[in-house]
Amino acid sequence: MEVSYSLRYQKSTLLNKLIVDKEGEIIIYEKGFRLKGKGGSDKGELINFGDIKEFYFKSEKVIFITFNKEKYILSESGTSFEQLLNDIYRARNEFLTDALFMKAGKLKSEFDCKFERLSKFGKIISKGKAKLKLYEGSLVVFPINQDAFSVNYNFVNSYEFDDMEYLMKVNTDDGNKVFFSNFGNDFEFVEEKMNELLGGLYETVVNTVLRRIFPEFRPAELLKMAYFMKDGKALSLKELRKIDKELVIAVENFMFSDPLFKEKMEFLTEQSDEYGIFYGISEDKTVKGSFVRWFMVAIPEKNIVAFSILPRWQEGVSENQNNGHDTFFFKIIMERGIPSDKLEDKIREIEQSLITLKFVKDPCYKDRKELRHSPYLYAIRKLPFLRILRKSFAGKASAANKDEWLKQAETAIDAAKMVL
Repeated sequence: MEVSYSLRYQKSTLLNKLIVDKEGEIIIYEKGFRLKGKGGSDKGELINFGDIKEFYFKSEKVIFITFNKEKYILSESGTSFEQLLNDIYRARNEFLTDALFMKAGKLKSEFDCKFERLSKFGKIISKGKAKLKLYEGSLVVFPINQDAFSVNYNFVNSYEFDDMEYLMKVNTDDGNKVFFSNFGNDFEFVEEKMNELLGGLYETVVNTVLRRIFPEFRPAELLKMAYFMKDGKALSLKELRKIDKELVIAVENFMFSDPLFKEKMEFLTEQSDEYGIFYGISEDKTVKGSFVRWFMVAIPEKNIVAFSILPRWQEGVSENQNNGHDTFFFKIIMERGIPSDKLEDKIREIEQSLITLKFVKDPCYKDRKELRHSPYLYAIRKLPFLRILRKSFAGKASAANKDEWLKQAETAIDAAKMVL
């Protein structure tokens, strides 16, 4: 994609001190655009979408602010404004879906529609015309002139179709709602594809993950387990006991095959209860026949949630037990309130971050300077749940020696204490 439009562009500081004011053109590329004045000698400025902090339009003007705190106003594009807007957003949204890891798996279907996105308080976040793209593990909404957004199937609480209103309603775990309508003759195809993808999610988890790890258990128990875990979410010890007490033993044997790791985690689990101990399992698509195992412990009384991602488990391969069992500690709340009331939000932040980033840990805690050339740099700037999680980082325990690991864990827990 490479299109150009004539316009006027102004560049200023956030205090509105004018730096550039030119008549010229914008040339839109795949990952950004160039602004240049008239004449072949003017090379202009190249703006990457990854450099933009805020982007919006108002009164036939496109306005954006960069992370370097520079403000740009694009205007006087005449009758081409609508098409200019559509082309910028088309390129920007393709960038956003990649930079914010919205696409999960292969594209399966796409449909034209209208959407309305509401917060848990019933406030409209965005609405308009869009293209709905259904991937194997997520749905992605591409509005015509707004930023794209996605819903990972792991965080779909429920969805339903209204055959009278020709409406699809998606409820997410965080309380948000998205309504889809105006599918035209495709309404039945949308319903069929959604049922296939979300219904197939549980079947896939049971057949490709749980039955291979726990072949001695009946499909009914594994299906209940898949309902909670989906493809990587954490299942509490309380819920696991409800499914099958024998399954608890099997899961713990799978998680704690390394005795030293079990000893380290007992320091945390002894301070928690069955509601605050969680197990997560997901297929590791990078290596065939392998799985991600992760363990999480919540200790509301200490204002802390900790998680550890174990070494990759692979069928027929001995586990490497010579590691420090990196465990990451995060504060439950940041300013005020009761930790137990905020626990659900903190667990969701961790799950969303790990699943979205495919269990890559570095973006969850490392300093931005260390991630300067990382593909996750834009995500840590723009994903709300990841930004909050990073700000709540309290410390890391990574020593191979148990006593040293315990000291590191205690230091992290102390750092999370609430200041009264």
